[in-house]
Amino acid sequence: MNEERNEITGPVRTRFAPSPTGFLHVGGVRTAMFSWLLAQRFGGEFLLRVEDTDQKRFVEGAEQNMMESLRWVGIAWAEGPDVGGPHAPYRQSERLPIYQRYAEQLVAQGDAYQSWTSPAELTVEREAAAAAHQPPPRRDRWRNATPEQVAAQEATGQRFVIRLKLPEEGSVVFYDLVKKDTITFDYSGQDDIVILKSDGFPTYHLAATVDDHLMGITHVMRAEEWLASTPKHLFIYQSLGWQPPAFAHVPNILRPDGRGKMSKRDGDASTEQFWTKGYLPEAMFNYLALQGWSYDDHTEIMTVAEISQRFSLDRVQPSPARWNLEKLNWMNSQYINHVLTLDDLARRSLPFMQSGGYLKDVVEGDEEYLYYRAALELIKDRLKLLGEAPDLLSYFFADRLQYDTTLLLGKGITAEQVAAVLDHTIHLLQSDQYAAWHLSDKEMGPEANLRGLAAELGVKVGSVFMPIRVAITGRSQSPGLFETAEVLGKERTLFRLREALHQVQGQ
Repeated sequence: MNEERNEITGPVRTRFAPSPTGFLHVGGVRTAMFSWLLAQRFGGEFLLRVEDTDQKRFVEGAEQNMMESLRWVGIAWAEGPDVGGPHAPYRQSERLPIYQRYAEQLVAQGDAYQSWTSPAELTVEREAAAAAHQPPPRRDRWRNATPEQVAAQEATGQRFVIRLKLPEEGSVVFYDLVKKDTITFDYSGQDDIVILKSDGFPTYHLAATVDDHLMGITHVMRAEEWLASTPKHLFIYQSLGWQPPAFAHVPNILRPDGRGKMSKRDGDASTEQFWTKGYLPEAMFNYLALQGWSYDDHTEIMTVAEISQRFSLDRVQPSPARWNLEKLNWMNSQYINHVLTLDDLARRSLPFMQSGGYLKDVVEGDEEYLYYRAALELIKDRLKLLGEAPDLLSYFFADRLQYDTTLLLGKGITAEQVAAVLDHTIHLLQSDQYAAWHLSDKEMGPEANLRGLAAELGVKVGSVFMPIRVAITGRSQSPGLFETAEVLGKERTLFRLREALHQVQGQ
């Protein structure tokens, strides 16, 4: 096979053409991303087109959701229904006369035909074929109707569909840039598909082909499910005397168990739920790019700019990828901890905190915001999703904590010893030694003193630190104990220690 740079030359125009029959899912975003990346790589243009000809399955709000999903992940378009362009309109429902004109041209030149076969008649024919253990009929009985028969039927005023009149024999051959192979289909195995419905709306096959030509699309990247339709589309190109684009059929993203592809009917595949949970768009872009493409055998974390520069079709794999939520979560945490600055993380986490009921009136840079920022720095290595921030930070903002007595008393230590630990800690931290409240210093902090207390009480060090941790956070797990107390502040820390001591003494 030739190198990709020899396969792709000249200006590149790609498109993503979703159908608003449901909210956009991650597989669709990945296809759009590959198409966008191809245009970026070769300095071309990427456009968005809405294929809304399936009026029966139209979902209100789906078009807006598609645009929001693409923009969230970082994909922009040079032309589209919301930005316009030289090939407007970009909604197929607004282009019906164009498709009708080309359908009529195909009929006039003998490459398509009108059919009055009803859906009920088609059902009878299919059932008869099945009963005879025969394949369903591929050709319609109106295919070879005489002009007189057609004229007589037209005179009845009954509505008709237009079907493509594919050759009875021969084959079609094309090269697929993802399969990296020449693919052959025999015409004998192809159906005379409907290209214009009785309501005047085109099917995907006619509309996509006409629009791709008129909009100057040079490379069509689409889901693998459309591979079998490509012979029909190539026949339309040939019949209308048009140069077809290059085709690249991208394999599906499979469900985690490998049983079937991710689709818009999978609730956990909807792109919207990822931004509402707090995934970063950069991390999602990075992860999706690696669902079927790789730069090499070890590089995983890459910026959008790096992926755009490195993307190539020769490294898009022809085999399906499998969705791995754990890997996505890991990648998101990597961006949170190693890519974002603390200030950026604080800004992006703030809406989630506010949705959780915190920091409603905070102003960036004020005392409360700086307190939140310091707390966030402590827990960010535990943060996989921005949406987890309210729970992980809740004890920093609680007026009073509700203590689980079992956690507070811990193991390997008596209630009297826990009371002694809390009382000792209160007196230690309110002493002049910690007036400046520098607790996390390894040499000057309270850790050595409390280790000595453990030895004095004859208990393990962990049995001393645990009730202190639970007292100031309400939890058995938290960031560093003294770092946490330092951020909480002296007043809040001592208040909680006294509250916990009072509860223990009441046991």
